[in-house]
Amino acid sequence: MKKMVVAIIGYGMSGKYFHVPPLYTHKNYSIKYVMTTNVQRKDELEKEYPNVQVINDYDTALLDEEVDLIIIATSNDVHYSYTKLALEHYKHVVVEKPFVETFKEASELYQLALENKRILRVFHNRRYDGDIVTIKELLKTNDFGRLVSFKSRFDTYDPTVKNAWRDKDTLMAGVFYDLAPHLVHNVVELFGLPNEVSCLLFLDREDALVDDHFEMTLFYKNFTCFLGADKLTRFPGPRFEIIGTKASYAKYGFDNPDCVHFKTNEHYQQSGLRSVFSLSHTDHHDVPLRLGTHYEFYDKLHRDMENLPNIDEDKNFALHVVYIMEEALKSNELKKIVKINPNHR
Repeated sequence: MKKMVVAIIGYGMSGKYFHVPPLYTHKNYSIKYVMTTNVQRKDELEKEYPNVQVINDYDTALLDEEVDLIIIATSNDVHYSYTKLALEHYKHVVVEKPFVETFKEASELYQLALENKRILRVFHNRRYDGDIVTIKELLKTNDFGRLVSFKSRFDTYDPTVKNAWRDKDTLMAGVFYDLAPHLVHNVVELFGLPNEVSCLLFLDREDALVDDHFEMTLFYKNFTCFLGADKLTRFPGPRFEIIGTKASYAKYGFDNPDCVHFKTNEHYQQSGLRSVFSLSHTDHHDVPLRLGTHYEFYDKLHRDMENLPNIDEDKNFALHVVYIMEEALKSNELKKIVKINPNHR
């Protein structure tokens, strides 16, 4: 089994917490480079990961024939150009979300990956969260009757606008681009493409330059998904809620831990978060929350890089997410419900 040589481009929160830790000791990967121009982060990397070379230019990774995989954990404005360059240099690519602005750009990059026989994968790691893993099992094993609605939210209390990309007036900034990819991906994986979408973006906080609150509705036949996030929630409701004609489920709070980089013998969280299945307003049953399985992302990626899959469900989900978000922004601009084309590809 070939050990894949990796270059991680960017060492902000994503690189530090989601990419370097699971790969540094992974038996199937070897991190050769991490790129950063931040002096403090460079010093931190050299101290904590002495076997990794810290670089400050992208060409070093692109031109190194030893590098099999490039992970793009940069600011959003270079996701498209850096991904394209990596694929043109015959590298496999993992790119952070938000992926790109348009379905056209996403399709172009996936076509290039196909032509060059390389894997392109968007880092939709939240599909491996423990609460989503729990919900997948519940939907398979419990009778909810006819599903009426599904709600998923990323509400926090963060009233101060910060000097970070999410709050700056830059490409793909704002809470919609930051958090909607997670929520939309979960819904598409669980329920498929919707028939229609509506979306509104808001600037709630003082001095907000970009959206810090969105409300999105995905319409299916006799079933509706309500998605949203805001920064001024003082009384948080459920993180997830499923309502059916026979039963309901609600989960409160964010998973703890919210990612698990390595497989363990433990199967359930010890977080104590409220997770309840209900048959009536008085009949409640606690549901153990599964531990997340984030390690599956890179385990699966390695298998797919060694044996290019004929059908890549990750690609299909990623394309659906970009398309739905693009249509959601049209809805916000037009202030009306927008139809989803099931044959958009």
